[in-house]
Amino acid sequence: MAEPSRSQLAGKVVPLRNLIAIAASLVLAACSLIAPYDRAAYEHATNAKVDTLALMSKATSSYDEHEKEVEALVRQLDKAYEYDRGRQLNKITIAQWDILRDPNRDLVGGFLKMWKAKGSLSVTFIAEKKKQIGDAFDQIIQLESGKPRPAK
Repeated sequence: MAEPSRSQLAGKVVPLRNLIAIAASLVLAACSLIAPYDRAAYEHATNAKVDTLALMSKATSSYDEHEKEVEALVRQLDKAYEYDRGRQLNKITIAQWDILRDPNRDLVGGFLKMWKAKGSLSVTFIAEKKKQIGDAFDQIIQLESGKPRPAK
């Protein structure tokens, strides 16, 4: 079997160099596939967490007594969601807010839906849901705080 000539090998090296350059470009581009840190987004998430957990503690009493507070909380969550939705490269955070707010899931939306349907909830149930929902908020908060800081 004949050995490949130098010109044949050179033809294979150039595409390999191109492949390496493309891979390096992709790695560098991946660094900018997430929105930069935003102080307002961080504050929206932390405030929403505190207010949500505080309202959840009131779920041992009648939903009707707290309906206005629930409406205000839902509005606050919607505002935080819309703020993040307006930011580019923020799909992961938006997905987290979607899950958190969804009334057909087991986080804030589902909790509020159940509270409304049942009228009131048990202390044990509320305590367990507060842990789960607090953890979900922490994921949003940690994602935001871990984002790259914009250059000053």
